[in-house]
Amino acid sequence: MNLIPNSNDLISILPILVLSGGGILLLGLQFFFQGFEFRIVRFTSGLILIAAFFSLFVSQSNPGVGSYFSGHYEISTTGFWFGALYLIAAFCTVLASPRVLEQHNMEFPEFYPLLLFSVVGMFLMTSGTDTVTIFVGLELMSVCLYVLVGMARSDVYSLEASLKYFLLGSFSTGFFLFGMAFLFGGSGTTHLQDSLKPLLSSGFDSNFTKIGLLLLLTGISFKIALFPYHSWTPDAYEGALTPVTGFMATASKSASMGLLLVVFSKFPVQVAGGEWTWIMGILALMSMTYGNFVALKQTSLKRVLAYSSIAHAGYVVAGISLGGKEEALFYLIVYSFMSLGAFAILSFLEEGNRHVTYDSIAGLAKSRPWTSFALFIFFLSLAGIPPLGGFWAKLFLFQRIAEGTDQISRLLLIGGIANSALALYYYVKVGILAYMSSEEGEISKLDSPKASYGVLFVSAISLAAVLVGWYFIQPKDLNSLKFANKSAELQK
Repeated sequence: MNLIPNSNDLISILPILVLSGGGILLLGLQFFFQGFEFRIVRFTSGLILIAAFFSLFVSQSNPGVGSYFSGHYEISTTGFWFGALYLIAAFCTVLASPRVLEQHNMEFPEFYPLLLFSVVGMFLMTSGTDTVTIFVGLELMSVCLYVLVGMARSDVYSLEASLKYFLLGSFSTGFFLFGMAFLFGGSGTTHLQDSLKPLLSSGFDSNFTKIGLLLLLTGISFKIALFPYHSWTPDAYEGALTPVTGFMATASKSASMGLLLVVFSKFPVQVAGGEWTWIMGILALMSMTYGNFVALKQTSLKRVLAYSSIAHAGYVVAGISLGGKEEALFYLIVYSFMSLGAFAILSFLEEGNRHVTYDSIAGLAKSRPWTSFALFIFFLSLAGIPPLGGFWAKLFLFQRIAEGTDQISRLLLIGGIANSALALYYYVKVGILAYMSSEEGEISKLDSPKASYGVLFVSAISLAAVLVGWYFIQPKDLNSLKFANKSAELQK
């Protein structure tokens, strides 16, 4: 095996190189622009993300789809969409965060390098084909998020959320590492696809692989926040600054579910389905049911969206476990824009020190009609009301689930539809209070906050994606992009 990377290997990770080099550059820039380093770092981070986005197209076209670094890294059409999703979510976070960071008196230039490094970890998670590479990406993303969640050092809730997220995240890392060890013990390799081949056999080696896969899926379930591995989610979402929460709910969650999709796609054909579909299917059903039921009694909109994210994770995992690759990816794309828009507006309404609750937005449409309209649209889309993007995402996903002929498919289809109907209550409640309440809530009574162009841009882009974006990109289109297929030969 030749361990020296060639030019194709380096070009294949061009977005990672741009983000990593950019993050190191940002760490140094703050020392050369004393006094206004925060503004320079923020502006430069936006340029780096744009450059990384264009480099994503370069790596997909040349060297093209294939395996690189002796099979440790893979370029694929699915990886392209996940990478684009991470970069867009990070760019929107950069735009929406300055106002909130200023309000909390935490204009730390390190915020933006941490954001870039976490995206590097996400790329490795969904494009790595070796369990060691995936683990490095998983931990890089997690460590950056632990710090980002707790950056508001003067806020007790933020510190508590960071500590809880760190402790439970470390616990999940243990499961993931044990799973890697058992997979290696059963196969003698860390290559993900090869390490799952013993599932075809029986005996001692197969038992090692089954235990390893179960532990690996447990570790991934923690990151996705599936029930019963969800307990960190509400506190972390509520304690983190709202733009960081939006980034976690979109990019981080998409990366974790993308990793689950990668694992299922590497199963031997003969093993696809069976008990592994049942295991993840039952977790998905419990997650959507638990998330929606607990969300019914929440008053804080951030906690509502936190429990809602547990339910939505259940929908996506149900699709992934039944082979709905494109449908799950489309759902994640639409869900990301809905969440980015919703959290951007919540950060605007919070004004740094307020908790946005159902009661506080009563009568909001009278004082801030456009803000209440956008917020209501995002919540209606999360509920799956036609003709918004959330409706089509659920429709395509449920159609894919309905195509299954076994019992678990019927169970997940009925559970998904029933839970979608249940969730209508707490989503539509936002519009009822904002438009139909005779009383005025705390936020409605106050003067309109100073305009934020970053929040406005993020909200406008998200609204466009939710209202008409689904018309231009649908699940069948996600694999229609034709990139060069110049697969690098695995070096011996």
